[in-house]
Amino acid sequence: MSTPTPRIYLYQEQVNDLFQQFDAAGRADLAADALGMRLDGDDVFHVYTAKPRTHFSGTPCRATVRLADGAGHPPTQPSEQVPIAIDLSFVDGKVEATGSVVLASGPVEAAVHFVPVRTEIYSRNQGLLATDALAGRSVAVVGLGSGGSSIALALAQAGVGRMVLADRDRIEVANVARHACGIGDLGRRKTAAVADLLVGKNPDIQLSTVDVDVLTDTSRLTEALAGVDLIIAATDSDRSRFVLNQVALELDVTTLFGRVLSRASGGEVLRVRPSAGPCLACVYTERFLASRPREYATIEDARADAPAYVDEADLEATVMVGLASDIAPVSNMMVKLALVELSRGTRGELTSLDEDLGADFYLWANRREGVYSGWPVMGHAFNTPAVLRWYGAPVQRQADCAVCSLPGAGTAVNPILLAG
Repeated sequence: MSTPTPRIYLYQEQVNDLFQQFDAAGRADLAADALGMRLDGDDVFHVYTAKPRTHFSGTPCRATVRLADGAGHPPTQPSEQVPIAIDLSFVDGKVEATGSVVLASGPVEAAVHFVPVRTEIYSRNQGLLATDALAGRSVAVVGLGSGGSSIALALAQAGVGRMVLADRDRIEVANVARHACGIGDLGRRKTAAVADLLVGKNPDIQLSTVDVDVLTDTSRLTEALAGVDLIIAATDSDRSRFVLNQVALELDVTTLFGRVLSRASGGEVLRVRPSAGPCLACVYTERFLASRPREYATIEDARADAPAYVDEADLEATVMVGLASDIAPVSNMMVKLALVELSRGTRGELTSLDEDLGADFYLWANRREGVYSGWPVMGHAFNTPAVLRWYGAPVQRQADCAVCSLPGAGTAVNPILLAG
């Protein structure tokens, strides 16, 4: 069996910068030191001529990249000290690339590949989504836990051009099993870790991060969210959701709220279009919240949301987290709704899906537990409520809502009080 040809990957935007330096220097050739990373037993090499914007892995080594005008230049030879050598030449208006690497058996030729810019990365999204239009859209994701991190990643993969990432926490060991980030991000701010993750999928995305507590620094959060096209409210407490509801009304920005029930037995998604439908407070009344207890990851989170008279035993019963697969349906629905909102009015408009998702409130049941314990067994029926299906529910703006129906909506009352 023949030995496969090693592959070298160069990043096109970095190569473009090198060629600009080459033109400015006015020289016949230009050599640049670079960082190389060996991967998969020296089968693959990634080369960086500038500080990487993305996470990278492998064993580091030195590399050199030489640019020359015209053909006929002798190839640059790699060595034990600099085991990766790449030659880039301008020939008849095109770039020719050759490379070689030092393996255990000695120097061998390698195939050079360019990591492309946006147009090629998102070519397979074209037709379904107008990725060039999404590049002009902006989204804020507030809350970068299990749900928020996966939503942010999916929107970056779809081609959203600008994103604001907001959270107050760091990646902890208990987060890793359900989070989009991995064990290599332990201890990092969730905002920074998720930002690196997004750049790895969408190198052209513009990112802003804000390490903020939604409950204690609302003014800073509001300033960070001003000007976005859509807000994803993926925080993990009802109190923080009511704060975000107020912010959404003040900024007049459509907002999607996701909520997972106790033990992840099910979930809910609410779309708030300020002045055009119900706000969070219209739907999540004190009575409604009491009937549908949410999931808590820690006893501290449960205590923060619960009335003072609730004892520790009852609180501990609510700290029963679900699997990532139980959270995924809620995250996925929020992504679908987000893409419908962001695509409206573009040539990639998701017209039929927009028609189907006409409701503002959606329910999902993972299992026949808790509030869904009385539902019938799914079996073969399709005309009765059943698990693992989405249901759009009719909800309306309440004339007596204490948040959105008062003059100066969103500023007249403290929304935290509405969550009990």
